[in-house]
This record gives sequence, C-alpha cells and structure tokens, in this order.
Amino acid sequence: MRPDHRPTPTQVIGELLRNHPEAASLLARATHWQSLAGWSAARARRKLAAAQAARLAYEELGHLLEPRRHPVNLVAGLLFLLVLSAALVLLDLIELGGLRSLPAALAATAVWLTEAWLAAVAARRRRWTLVAAIVGAAFLLALLLVGLHSVSSYPAWPDAGRRAVFGALTGAFILVLTAGAAALMAHLEPARLLAARRRWYRAQAAYEAAAETEQADARAAAVTRESWLGLVRAQVTTIGPDDDQFIQATVARATALLGTNRPQLPPAE
Repeated sequence: MRPDHRPTPTQVIGELLRNHPEAASLLARATHWQSLAGWSAARARRKLAAAQAARLAYEELGHLLEPRRHPVNLVAGLLFLLVLSAALVLLDLIELGGLRSLPAALAATAVWLTEAWLAAVAARRRRWTLVAAIVGAAFLLALLLVGLHSVSSYPAWPDAGRRAVFGALTGAFILVLTAGAAALMAHLEPARLLAARRRWYRAQAAYEAAAETEQADARAAAVTRESWLGLVRAQVTTIGPDDDQFIQATVARATALLGTNRPQLPPAE
C-alpha cells in the first residue's frame, strides 16, 4: 500500500477493534491486568515498608530493654519454668510426707517461685544486699523443710539419720531448682519485646503474601499484554510489512491504550 493511502496507527487499531471478534476482549483483559499489576505492586511496597518499620521497632526495643544480654524467648521460658515448678512441687511433696501434704507442697512451691522472682528482680537492678537476704531466706526455708522431713513418719525411711540425709539432699535439689528458676526469670524477655516481634512476623508474612500476588499479577499482565500487542502486530504487518517505523508507531499506540480507561482499582488498605 502506498504511504499516502496508508491508514494512521489509530485507524488501524480502530478497524481492528471493530472487525476482529477477540480484539476488544483482549484489550479489556490486558488493561484490567495492567491496572491490577500496578495496584499489587503498590500494595507490596506498602507492606514492605510496614514490615521494615515493624522490624526496626522490634530491634530498637530490644536494644533499649536488653542492650547487652540475649534474652530467653518468653513462651519457651515460661514452659520451662512450668517444668521447674512441677519438679519443685514433687520435691516439696517428698519433704512434707507425700500426697497428703499436696496443699502445703503447692504453697511451698509458690513461696520458692516468689523468692526466685524477687531475687531475679533484685539482681537485674543490681541490689546485691537484697539478693543476699533472699538467698538467706531460701536457705532457712530449706532447713525448715529438712527438719520437717526428719521428724515426719515417712514409711520408706524408718531410720531418723537416713531421713535427715535424704531430706538434706532433697532440700539441696530444691535450692538448685529455685536458683535455676531465678536465673531463668532474670533472662526472660519482656512481654513488650514478644509483642513487637510478633508484629514484625505478621508484617513480614503480609509482605510475602503481597509479593507473591504481585508476581502472579505481573505475569498475567505480561501474558495479556503480549497477546494484545501480538494481535496488533499481526494486523499491521498485513498493511505495511516492510515499514518498521509504521509498525513501531502502531504498536506504541496500542501500548498507550493499556494505560487509558482503566477499571477502578480496589480501595487502598
């Protein structure tokens, strides 16, 4: 076709949309996925910024609350503390004479854990005089339990000397467990740090989901875009197969249509 009789790129595309049964549908799908890909990319950027802000807040809080130590995870620490408490209850039952003393054993365990907590708080505040007083009180309580065990009528140990030795060993184990509970309490992370870490993990998971959606939408947009532009190229090569400039101008005009008349985007979160 002679150049002076050749239609313009806009006319070529208009004729294609009027006469080809799939052209309008391909353009609509390409425009929709192009818009959706842009929205997904913007949403992924917002989620990334939120995840980075949550991580920074968590790290700053960790440096503020625990600048030199590596705190123990709060959930894991509480579970281990529960195990220590059960062991203390068992040892207190042995010292106090069996299952008949269960309320007294529970009360004694509560006292041990209270002393451990007080010692942990005093140690973190570097009040060593108070720590020494709490340790002294723990020794006195252990001696009291040993004395109760020695004078009790425990059937497995009829000899008083053997009962005293066994009671002393049990009391020593109680003190060791109490010291372990105090050390664990002193190194537990604050609840605020746990909440900040969970916010960071949730924000990171939301970003990863948004990134996957962005990639899927980008792939769909690329496929539908190439389908639309391939149809345009096939149409324009039948008019001017040897005119690269005309083909490029028509493809550029078809590409520009993808940025117009976009469907309404979903509301911003």
